[in-house]
Amino acid sequence: MSNHPSSQPILCIDLKKNRIRIHKLTLHMLSDPEYIQLLVNPDSHMIAVKKSVRQDYLAHHVRSCYSDIRNSYELYSRELLQTLRQTNTELSNNRSYRIYGAINKNEGLASFSMQECILVDEPVRMGKTV
Repeated sequence: MSNHPSSQPILCIDLKKNRIRIHKLTLHMLSDPEYIQLLVNPDSHMIAVKKSVRQDYLAHHVRSCYSDIRNSYELYSRELLQTLRQTNTELSNNRSYRIYGAINKNEGLASFSMQECILVDEPVRMGKTV
């Protein structure tokens, strides 16, 4: 059983596939925005998902790539993941991490601390038995 309540926003980063997954629950908490913006503050080791508008040239169109069938919205960016790795040097390549965050409904923002990443996968070890 998880230590984290299901009422928290969730973000996953996959360093092997250079992918960020924003869980459906997180998008629901932001009132299912049509556009979002990702914000990274390397000094405070934070990443945020902010509700945005079409006119914002930094915004990502969520609805075109997101459906009720999927459990998350996915973004792929090697450069962004390299920036995130700089905010937490303990992150390992080829691993996936989950981050539980906090929601600020007034700002339309879900924030996540890169210092609170939880390893999701364990590598499968193949070896010889002697």
